[in-house]
Amino acid sequence: MFTSPAISTRFRRRWLARLPGLAFSVVALSGFAGSIGRGADPEVFQFHHEGVLGTSLDLQVNAVDAAQAAVVETAVLEEIERLRKILSTYDPESEISHFNTSTGPVKCSPELLDVLGYYDFWNFKSAGAYNGHLGDLIAAWKGAEKAGALPDAASLQRIVRALPQAGWKLDRAAGTATRLPGGALAIDSLGKGYIISKAAVAARAKAPGAPGFLVNIGGDMYASGVPAAGALWTIGVADPKRNADNAPPLTQVRVSNRGVSTSAAYERGYTIGGRRFSHIFDPRTGLPANGVASATVIASNTASSNALATTLCVLRPEEGLALVRQIPDVECLIVAADGRQIRSPRFAAFEVPPAPGAATTAGTPAGAPAGSPGLWPTGYEVGLTITLKTPPPGGKGGPRRPYVAVWVEDENAQRLRTVAVWGNRLKYLPDLPAWWKVAQQDSAWAQSITRATRPAGQHRIVWDGLDDKGKPLPRATYTIVLEVARQNGTHALENGKIVCGNLPATGTIPAATEFGVASISYGPPGQ
Repeated sequence: MFTSPAISTRFRRRWLARLPGLAFSVVALSGFAGSIGRGADPEVFQFHHEGVLGTSLDLQVNAVDAAQAAVVETAVLEEIERLRKILSTYDPESEISHFNTSTGPVKCSPELLDVLGYYDFWNFKSAGAYNGHLGDLIAAWKGAEKAGALPDAASLQRIVRALPQAGWKLDRAAGTATRLPGGALAIDSLGKGYIISKAAVAARAKAPGAPGFLVNIGGDMYASGVPAAGALWTIGVADPKRNADNAPPLTQVRVSNRGVSTSAAYERGYTIGGRRFSHIFDPRTGLPANGVASATVIASNTASSNALATTLCVLRPEEGLALVRQIPDVECLIVAADGRQIRSPRFAAFEVPPAPGAATTAGTPAGAPAGSPGLWPTGYEVGLTITLKTPPPGGKGGPRRPYVAVWVEDENAQRLRTVAVWGNRLKYLPDLPAWWKVAQQDSAWAQSITRATRPAGQHRIVWDGLDDKGKPLPRATYTIVLEVARQNGTHALENGKIVCGNLPATGTIPAATEFGVASISYGPPGQ
């Protein structure tokens, strides 16, 4: 279906010329030459915000001081909010929402014209596998989930027949767009990637001397500059089969001045009749895509990496690889539904070589023969799903990053395992007093992972059945303790029990000021 002609400089110029807004952004994003080592030694400052574009924002800033880091944070947040009012289809007052109901030529912002142009480009390049007006198709599947029955085949076919038709007509000279008959627009996927790149441009303009920063919104990210002298930003790629926050990544990549995105169905989808369906649709069939478990793309900007990652989940792996070979400065890792890992020619050049014997598979502890008497059944693990609450806006001194600790105790309240600790400053970790009094150790916030976008505040952590010394624990009833302290906010401590025996089990941790009811599960992964 796809051909792979040699990529020429002329093609690169034509490609960028079609998208002048983001072509300019790419230049701005890549323009930092750096002056690391002059004056004060830079350090990495970390910021976390929930409820940003429907998910979480993690921002790491390599800055000469806290004031410079704050300038970057403010610039990123202000640009995200400015563009959200233009591009969010979830906001009925946004520019795209008004355009979606318009009937004639409408004067549009350059940003909206950019994004619509991007959809036209990727729809053409993917031969229809990527589409910007899937609103009616999404509504059909949402309705099917609510009704508990699959969508009517005839209704799907009516929607699919309309999808190849253009959803809009652009007049860049006049700065207008005309809404054409067809399905409702749904541009949030590429729109988020576009916003990330533009937020990085805005931050670079406001803080040109900052050595680097990493903007991460729900697993889509842009890495600008460097995290330290002589280093690159290290980003983990989530394993689609083991995607908990504290699970080992499938691989890691090192990048600078590039966007990185992952698309997959493990975080969102539709459950109908007990079956789980992907939220990523094939516009050519109207059905959820199911041939690819996940796709990760490295590109010159996050709009491109986001669009391509989604497209690669729709195409067959060999088709997706052929498409990537046609696009300049793009590499990918496709994980097929059967687990095969398919890399584009130069993806490995970005990868961090794995350390010898780096990972142990959860549920099969080192030194524990499968099926050992008294130990957990082979492959079993405990999963904890946490929903951190989004604090109300509080200005400069309002609630900030949450510090989180999760640990396991036996029936005598003896701590056996610290499963996860998230926090970016040693001085704030004592704000988790219950954990700190027995741990008193530093730990970093969850590492940067490119992954499928999850709902705001939602995190999943797994425990593999080992204690802090790596020794497998027996079948028994354990207590999972969750402690959260938000900087400039409140403190919350709750726990719940889980029976780790011969059969799968469930439990809960009660809600508190900083988190909702947390669910505990025991069993095979994905149970």
